[in-house]
Amino acid sequence: SSPPPGAGLADGGRILLLGDTWAGLAGSRWATHTGQARLGTLPPCDLEAHTRVAGLVRDLVAERAVLGAHDVAEGGLALALAEMAVRSGVGFQVARVHTEAELWSESGGRAVVCVAADRAREAIGRAEAAGVPVTQLGLAAGDRLSVKDLLDVGLAEATTAWRDRLPTAFGAAVTHD
Repeated sequence: SSPPPGAGLADGGRILLLGDTWAGLAGSRWATHTGQARLGTLPPCDLEAHTRVAGLVRDLVAERAVLGAHDVAEGGLALALAEMAVRSGVGFQVARVHTEAELWSESGGRAVVCVAADRAREAIGRAEAAGVPVTQLGLAAGDRLSVKDLLDVGLAEATTAWRDRLPTAFGAAVTHD
């Protein structure tokens, strides 16, 4: 049997977000680092929703419907997508994120999955049947990390930043392959 998918993107794959985004920046590391920390309420913790997302990802991986997967945690969707792109050497074009709060929110219970184009409809149907909110974010392809007018960075630049600066900024251990 083949190993499970990694936390990367596959060229031509469709990128889906599983789970609800709390579109707020309370507690966000990005807001703190950019001087935009805002008072407000932290995202609610819905253990049942977390369990549904985790179960769906587990099932999709077991059925080999997923080419890559990553949780959304510290650094929000922006960091999860960037890490997937850097790890795989494949960029992305995301069109379904409209605000900085959606991009950087650290609300839990979410995962990003990359699925083959011919399995996207199936994965979306499975999410809906499992009661998991699903958002079609965009396409894995190219050499840029692009989210509407919120983010546009070259893959090479992102790779250098990831290896040299981001892990330190987010308090992670720096490892080089």
